Amino acid sequence: MIFLVTWLSTLFLIVIPYPAWMTLALPHFGFLFVTWWGLMRNYQLSMTLLLIASLPIDVLYGTTLGLHGLLFALIAYALTLLGPSVRQVNWIRQSLVVFVVLLIASAVSYWARTLTGQSPDLMILALQSVVSALLWSPLRWFYDVVADYAEGLRAQRQ
Repeated sequence: MIFLVTWLSTLFLIVIPYPAWMTLALPHFGFLFVTWWGLMRNYQLSMTLLLIASLPIDVLYGTTLGLHGLLFALIAYALTLLGPSVRQVNWIRQSLVVFVVLLIASAVSYWARTLTGQSPDLMILALQSVVSALLWSPLRWFYDVVADYAEGLRAQRQ
């Protein structure tokens, strides 16, 4: 239930129309979704669910099907390994770790998109990593609130 609610809220954040001046500096909400699950809820994380959840994001971004599944698996694996030590530090250090992991994922995304014939701009992908790292703390709070709300709904039904 928590996975479904956080995934739907991520899809909602992706499809919201943003002003034209924000298009270059939008965070990658899909990566932040996986980052939250990899750091905060890694004991409930399933690679199968991530692969299924990545398909609509591939469709929304217009990328090759399975590209975000590969990137989600990469991010989840890296953050599951780093999770216990990253959760214990302050939000600035967490943002730095998130930046490095998302920058590596952006480099893999650039490589895969180039192989499939697209021409992505590496600077925009790097800028997305910077903005995503800066917005990690507020979006972490947002996902925590959404997860608490979903748990409250589940507790009411029982």
